[in-house]
Amino acid sequence: MTAMRYNDLGVFAVAITREHVKALIDRLSDEQVKALWVLLNAVAWPEVEISPEDEADIKEGLADLEAGRKVSAEDAWKQLGI
Repeated sequence: MTAMRYNDLGVFAVAITREHVKALIDRLSDEQVKALWVLLNAVAWPEVEISPEDEADIKEGLADLEAGRKVSAEDAWKQLGI
């Protein structure tokens, strides 16, 4: 192991495997796992900027759903060229 310095603490660089991380997760409480999920989700799926046009389309779609308006699968397939 190689010692590194971080804030005057001796920190050692070690190879970390998925099994090490899984073992630590197994020791967490359910609440801690939920908090970890939020952090990991942000790392694994970083936020993407949405264009104003896409945002308007999303809002329109949500409004349609709330109003009970539906789209047939055939219409969606045609629009997507499927």
